[in-house]
Amino acid sequence: NVCETTDNADHESSCSPQSESTSAPLIIPHLAPLFTVPSNLIISISSILHTYSSPSSTHYLPNFYPIVNQVLLNSFPRGVGLAKMSPNTHQDQKMIRMGLVEQDVVIAMMLMTEDCLHPTPLHHTTGSVWGPYLDMLSFTSIPRLDTFDTEEYRMLNDDTLERVGRSSKERLTNMFHGNNNSNKDGEGGEEEVSIRAIVRNMIHIRQPSMKTVPPKCLEFDTFHKFIGIVSSRAMVLKGIKYLTPLAEMLNYAPVSPVEQVVHHPSRSRSSSSSEDELLDGQEVATRNDEMIHTPFDLYHTLGVDGSITVRSDRNVMLPPFADKNTTTTTTIQIFEDYGPVDSSLFLEMHAFVPSNNPNHCAVIQGKYFLRRPIAPGRSDPNSTLLLRALKKLHLTNPQLTQFISLEDICVRSGMTIVEDGTRIGRRPASDAIAIASLLLGESTQTFSNLEVLKSKCITAIESNDVERIELQCARYPGSRRVVKEALVNAAKRSVSEADVSLETLQSWLEEAEKEEEGGKEKLALAVRFRIEERKILDSIASTILNNIDEPEKHIAVDTSSDDDLGAKLSSFNEFIDSLNLPANKIRAQAVEGMRLGTVATEDLESEEVYISLPSSAVIDTVTAVADAETSSPRLATLLNKLDSKQSDGFDVLLVYLLHERFVLKDKSKWWPYLDLLPTIEEVSSSHPLFFEEDEMNLYLGGSDVRKLILRNQVRAFERHVALASDVDVHEVLSSDVILDKSIVYWATAILDSRSIWWDGRRHLCPLLDLVNADVIGRAHETKVEESSAVTRASRPVKRGKQVCENYQQPNYLLFAFHGFVLGSNQSDCALLGGLSINHNDPGAKFAKRLQSSPTFCISGTNVDSMKELAQFLRMKHGLSTKNLHSGAWLDEDVVPFLTQVLEERISRLGDLTETESETELEDESIPQRRRYMYHVTRSDLAHFLGSLELLKEWKS
Repeated sequence: NVCETTDNADHESSCSPQSESTSAPLIIPHLAPLFTVPSNLIISISSILHTYSSPSSTHYLPNFYPIVNQVLLNSFPRGVGLAKMSPNTHQDQKMIRMGLVEQDVVIAMMLMTEDCLHPTPLHHTTGSVWGPYLDMLSFTSIPRLDTFDTEEYRMLNDDTLERVGRSSKERLTNMFHGNNNSNKDGEGGEEEVSIRAIVRNMIHIRQPSMKTVPPKCLEFDTFHKFIGIVSSRAMVLKGIKYLTPLAEMLNYAPVSPVEQVVHHPSRSRSSSSSEDELLDGQEVATRNDEMIHTPFDLYHTLGVDGSITVRSDRNVMLPPFADKNTTTTTTIQIFEDYGPVDSSLFLEMHAFVPSNNPNHCAVIQGKYFLRRPIAPGRSDPNSTLLLRALKKLHLTNPQLTQFISLEDICVRSGMTIVEDGTRIGRRPASDAIAIASLLLGESTQTFSNLEVLKSKCITAIESNDVERIELQCARYPGSRRVVKEALVNAAKRSVSEADVSLETLQSWLEEAEKEEEGGKEKLALAVRFRIEERKILDSIASTILNNIDEPEKHIAVDTSSDDDLGAKLSSFNEFIDSLNLPANKIRAQAVEGMRLGTVATEDLESEEVYISLPSSAVIDTVTAVADAETSSPRLATLLNKLDSKQSDGFDVLLVYLLHERFVLKDKSKWWPYLDLLPTIEEVSSSHPLFFEEDEMNLYLGGSDVRKLILRNQVRAFERHVALASDVDVHEVLSSDVILDKSIVYWATAILDSRSIWWDGRRHLCPLLDLVNADVIGRAHETKVEESSAVTRASRPVKRGKQVCENYQQPNYLLFAFHGFVLGSNQSDCALLGGLSINHNDPGAKFAKRLQSSPTFCISGTNVDSMKELAQFLRMKHGLSTKNLHSGAWLDEDVVPFLTQVLEERISRLGDLTETESETELEDESIPQRRRYMYHVTRSDLAHFLGSLELLKEWKS
């Protein structure tokens, strides 16, 4: 609460006068600590075991652990029961595998006990130390899903949720009564293995003088009430439930990343505004950049002492006042987002249905995605092919013998599908819809080339090549739009067959809400849930699709605004001069067609040192930490935490680069270098980290380079998520920086494309990293000589001519990590990956000896480039690997398998290249990145064809 609300203008307010500014003041910034709850006020499995299962405890129950464990295992036979851990410790991480419902049960037992010892809400000074907290809890059952009766389930009209609710109620009932279903107290008889018996024992050990336990303390309804309280209020951190007073009183409201950043109106990425300028007139950002979503754990930190600190998951703003001439006060409620969960979980566990949940989805039955029903037993060639494709891509039950319908899917209002997940390169539900729409669809405006696409898909299915099936049947040109249209049409069919209208549902809700206090709250919940689902379906059904699918054919980056490149170059060269390098015979200069490069300042002889960089002129893990220790202790602490001697220092350099470029800006000592680096716009148009998957499917499909880039994107995303989940990173870089995907990916691409390696670690080397690549001379080498990193000329260079280096890397690596390719590259080869040894292969015993995804570099002019591939295929297919000296690795046993692999790759690439227009793709108006993709696929095809010819020559 900021201050108390009052309508009395004469009443003295505890609030300070508000600024006359019309912008809403920021009163609680994102990630600001709200409060810390000490461990002695937090209830978890660990604290309960410490109380009742520790011999040193005054409330020790010898049979507590074995009986609770048996009760849980009886009801959850596939679970682990009461997770084994030392009851004298708080090492909750040892119980990470314990189920969430099992944890609810144990915590509910503890609350039942405390509630029984605290009989009157008005007198909480005796009985239970938890009295004040219990007084704040509901005195009636929480109306969650498993409290529904027939009337509410009928209104809900969801068979799946009804099964979930009824099953939960039945299981909890059986657990409570155990092996004694009567209501007797069990005195003198066989000890009950039940929740009821355990709670009775807990009450007796806590209050030995209580001869008779009040019946209400041992009723199922009491147990069920506390189950609802725990399920709706306890937070989950890394799989462990913590009932945390105060923290569990924060109500739900979804949060968007734009509510987590602060954006000054005059700020831009190229700006070098001072920090003071950015702090004036702060306001919530409104830009629509792609931002990363932060996890719940980021805002709930478990301390080493067992305490939990809760932080604000958004910027909390003070609302503007209507009349700035009148002194007023206000109370602001603090909300938090509970995570990316569907509203069915809120109904099942939290007993409410949010009216604004961006993660809620509506179920669309699979049958609605088919143009016409497929009758069981009916022979349909297309549906048979569809089933084969779905099985090959693991999109359906492999035991199915006939295709009847697609699986049901759950779709959000933004037309994203829950079953697609979030992993880059994977979208199983969309793939299934795309395949069904292609093979069972009809020619439409979207499918004007249906027969051509269908023919390619059928050919791919008959080839049994999984990669080819995915590209030709699920990721074909226009597939994304086809899926969107299918969603719209399926939603329309679902709505048209609904038994009631949205208007009718809303009228039912009005009636139920009138009677909520009369016991109709569960009925109102059921109707609200149904309305929220119906709103999503209606929204999708009424969607008018625009050109949402394919990337634009002509995308160019306008760099004309960067007309001060000359000034930046001048400043950078002055900066290099100020470093007083031991040796420097090159200078940065604009180079036509390449943006920047270096030229020799004097004639260079072959092997002559042209630059020598001491550690003070290089950015690496050592210099970054050293600089931070003198300029920013917080940054230094973070870098030391991220540093690992087993890594190449990527995370350290990434954070340091982000800090210097986007936090310090022109105050960084490296600013002349940072200011000269390509902009986010320039990098995003050329570096593969930013490429859209649909574009790569169109222009790079069939090449294993596509999968390499997707893996790089996955790694970049996972690194971004990890950093954005670290409070220290937010404090050092600001949420504005670390949540912005374009900024973090820019820094990742800079390190990928500009790092220079020596001693197994990467380094950023101003000036040296401006030396462009070519294919002349020996391989580039930078090595340490007399404490400086030295680079020697690989060939003679005249004064004023550009200095280049031969990195001797194949084009697929140059493209994937740097964003360009070189013509006449003698080091070029085709990447060949995606092979593995499966459990049913003759050589399955070799699987553990090999890396999971081996890759090979195949050259169409060098038969020996297939040697490692041949050895792998020998192992996979159980061929002899003994007595194969270097000249005898190729024989008639392995050649058929080599031929099969090469022909498979040729077929994949043939699907792509047969549709490409060489004239169009060589057109300079086409974005350079697409011409590079064209070069890669043509080069791959040439290498595989050449290798196949080499095998034919060997045979002859």
